[in-house]
Amino acid sequence: MAGGGEGGRHSTMREAVLFAISLTLVALVAISIARSTNTLFFAIILSTSMATAFLRWLFPGGSFFSLTFANLIAAYAAIFAFFIEELFGQIRPTISGLGFSLPILFFLGGCWLRRTNIRSVVDHPHIRGGKALHGALTWLVPVFLVGGGGFVLSWFAEPLVNTDRTFLLMMVAIGLIVLGVSRSVAIFLVDAGLLFEEFFERMSRLAVPAFAFLTFYSLLVIIFASIYSMISQFSAAEHFRVGSVARVISFSEAIYFSIVTISTVGYGDIVPVSNVTRMLASMEVVCGVMLLLFGVSELLEYTREHRRDRPAKDNDAR
Repeated sequence: MAGGGEGGRHSTMREAVLFAISLTLVALVAISIARSTNTLFFAIILSTSMATAFLRWLFPGGSFFSLTFANLIAAYAAIFAFFIEELFGQIRPTISGLGFSLPILFFLGGCWLRRTNIRSVVDHPHIRGGKALHGALTWLVPVFLVGGGGFVLSWFAEPLVNTDRTFLLMMVAIGLIVLGVSRSVAIFLVDAGLLFEEFFERMSRLAVPAFAFLTFYSLLVIIFASIYSMISQFSAAEHFRVGSVARVISFSEAIYFSIVTISTVGYGDIVPVSNVTRMLASMEVVCGVMLLLFGVSELLEYTREHRRDRPAKDNDAR
């Protein structure tokens, strides 16, 4: 009993942490879209929180389902922002907040009406492929048709489209579509949740080799940054140009230059101007590329070895 209670507390804590991460992601998107803590911002936050709580209550056996939906709201908010900026720039935050919430409310209504069918999907999750997956994604077609229709109309009658009434009518239309295909949306959420779970499980198995790779990568960055800094500070000649001024660079600037160099990004705000520093930068690029190739090769080999070991461990467990 004690073990079960401990496991239950651990599961609850894990779910709370995942929800906090999801809500933080949604909040970042919301403040970027709303640009202030206005009605639209609170509509995004409240609709996410209420929808997650409602789905968790309605489908208690599928906590991942509600969390996946919370993450999907962040993606929906990003598409919604593009929709607003391109077609409805004059819409007030109150109206845009209401419009944002409508498809979510319609989906929750669809989940309630079809709760028995959706519960069978949530309680017995498995990744679908082929025609089943394509069928689960067909609900996106009419949604994009509504949005595309708005863009087409805006080319011919932009003042008519850019109104509160047109905006709300389009969001209601999207909401009705989501209401009608709520089971397909639920299947999509289940598949997405399982794929994310499998991805993070695989990533967790790569934590040790990834940490080793990042350690060597960081050491290489620091070693070259130290060399750049010493050459710049203890040499009479100028070795770097920052902007349009040739001067001595600090260690923090050397770290930044080393990261930009080893990643082959090369922003050009700090430039080596002497033959010595150019040669060192070239060496760092080569070392970085070799380390990257070696690191990826080792990660793939570690993954292959882990896959070979799993069947043996499963047989031993039996």
